[in-house]
Amino acid sequence: MPALEVDGHMLAYEDRGRGPLLLLVHGSPGSARAWQRVIDRLVDGHRVVALDLPGHGSTPALPDDAGRHIGRTAALIEALVGMVGQPAVLAGHSYGGVVALATALRGRVTPGALALLEPVAVPVLRLAGDDDAYARSRAVFDAYVAGVEAGDAGAVRTMVEFWFGAGAFERLPPPMQTFMAGAAPANARDVRATFLEAYDAATLARLAIPVRVLVGERSPEVTGRIARALAARVANGSVVPLASATHAMTTTHAEAVAEVLSGLAAGAP
Repeated sequence: MPALEVDGHMLAYEDRGRGPLLLLVHGSPGSARAWQRVIDRLVDGHRVVALDLPGHGSTPALPDDAGRHIGRTAALIEALVGMVGQPAVLAGHSYGGVVALATALRGRVTPGALALLEPVAVPVLRLAGDDDAYARSRAVFDAYVAGVEAGDAGAVRTMVEFWFGAGAFERLPPPMQTFMAGAAPANARDVRATFLEAYDAATLARLAIPVRVLVGERSPEVTGRIARALAARVANGSVVPLASATHAMTTTHAEAVAEVLSGLAAGAP
């Protein structure tokens, strides 16, 4: 797996295929491998670059400063784009959607289109005036982060079941349960950073590229609220529902996700 060093920080990434460039940002916890099934459907006709976010996969963690975490991550992505070129499509899943959106809003990466797969941009609910949904979500994740930081090995269950429903953690295979528990500290850091993101209506409105926000029809209601709030506040936004999909859409609905990304790449300048 190649890596790029920027100001003493290393960013690992995969680079496969030839054609219009698609830059993929995974969720938390996870790695570039979370996109594997999607990538397998795209590499015939596209160049796909999928990175490991800081603290995940083969990319070391950044200094533990939640207030600057997403900005520092965006700067690494900007450096990667400086090497591989501007993407036809910048796509992010879950927390990766928050990072991809932040990167696009900074203006140094200028993709032809932006695809956000159930971005966990909970603070945008406040911009939409959906204060109750924001407060309920914030209470759940504040308790989750506090539990992880207090050493509660079972706290990760809260995060999993918020996005996938009651009993979801128990339905995971034991190796996945072990992975999720071990990755909880890195995920809690990403959650803290996510809630420090502030969204401004004027800045979102200036985002003129096509923005497609994918939502699974079996996902919790809050994902749809976030998607609609974002899509309504950019110049060219829309919500794309995926029938029968959940938050795990990059795995369970790889074909549908690949079709959306390929279509966006075909229409991108």
